[in-house]
Amino acid sequence: MPQHGTARAPRKRVLIAHPYVHPVGGGNAVAAWAIEALVRDYDVTLALLGPIDVAGLNRSFGTSLSASDFTVRIAPGKYQRILRYMPTQGALLESNITACWARELDRKEQFSALFSTQNESDFGRVGAQYVHYPAWYMPRPDVEMKWFHRIPGVLALYRAVCFRCSGTTQAGVRRNISLANSEFVADRIRDVHGIESRVLPPPVPGEFPHRRGEDRCAAFIGVGRFAAYKRWGMALQIVEGVRAKGFDLGFTLIGQIGHPADVAEERRLRDLASTRPWFRVLTNLTRRQLIEEVVIHRYGIHTMENEHFGIAVAELQRAGCITFVPDSGGPREIVGNDPRLIFHDVNDAVTKIATALGDAANEENLRELVRSRRDCYSTERFCNSIRAIATELTEAKAN
Repeated sequence: MPQHGTARAPRKRVLIAHPYVHPVGGGNAVAAWAIEALVRDYDVTLALLGPIDVAGLNRSFGTSLSASDFTVRIAPGKYQRILRYMPTQGALLESNITACWARELDRKEQFSALFSTQNESDFGRVGAQYVHYPAWYMPRPDVEMKWFHRIPGVLALYRAVCFRCSGTTQAGVRRNISLANSEFVADRIRDVHGIESRVLPPPVPGEFPHRRGEDRCAAFIGVGRFAAYKRWGMALQIVEGVRAKGFDLGFTLIGQIGHPADVAEERRLRDLASTRPWFRVLTNLTRRQLIEEVVIHRYGIHTMENEHFGIAVAELQRAGCITFVPDSGGPREIVGNDPRLIFHDVNDAVTKIATALGDAANEENLRELVRSRRDCYSTERFCNSIRAIATELTEAKAN
């Protein structure tokens, strides 16, 4: 019997490990867009610890995923029991247990490529790991420290148990292709693991329409979680200080609730807004609403210290806002390490902002800097890089 065409080759299979893919936070945006990047060309399976809210991801991150695009494999009871009975649960335990679950799936199903989108992972063979902040790096950022971690010996014991339970070794981590979200994090990976990383900033989704500076309102905007470590009270102090120098500026804060503790911080900020007609607090915005709000503001502000990357800063820059950031972490890189946009404390921020806003030529020069960097963090650039790494891994496995 004659052959009418040839059979279509089966698609290669990719496994992505990420504990919980929630619709909030830069780390989850990376996971969502890694899935988006790969479902076009691969059969994608997710190794997770809990269910995934696909509609929520699309709403928050601008992806266009459907539940039929990938397979979800939630870790079974033996892994869940470790999480349930560990008295000091945390991100390190979750990511290591997820890696252990991914290893088991790979032994049974032999995937073409393995990805972790939540820091280092020991897959038992070569994979790719996207590192937001290396889990092995010490000391840990203050924002991660709970009261019990400050008891002598507790943190060291917790970390040893996490690695022992999951069978994770540093040699296993070192064999992977490491992706860092910033040069700041790449330096820490080099310090703790002695390996080089490829810097791949997180994606900033959405088309931000161009709007001239004179067509925007004379106001600051901040975007991020209603979390105490974001230091939104400091941002408010800075704007108040600039207003005291004679600049009639507003401040809009678009917040998200990513943890029950954020509710109290949101309430505190709304109380502050109730006595300041120039200060607005918004929440529960769709992605479209967020973009529409951001692009009508001239200036951005971000105040979290030692942030690993700072996806909100990249969003503000893509939207054309002249954004001022602390002298720490990844946000410095996003604004091009320009000293005019980097502050040390409240007084320094007030001085630098007043200087920038008080000189029309200087402000236009800063706006041109922002325009020149607006495409550094596009989703297209991120997705192309993820696909290239998947090709590299699958070809290496085939050989």
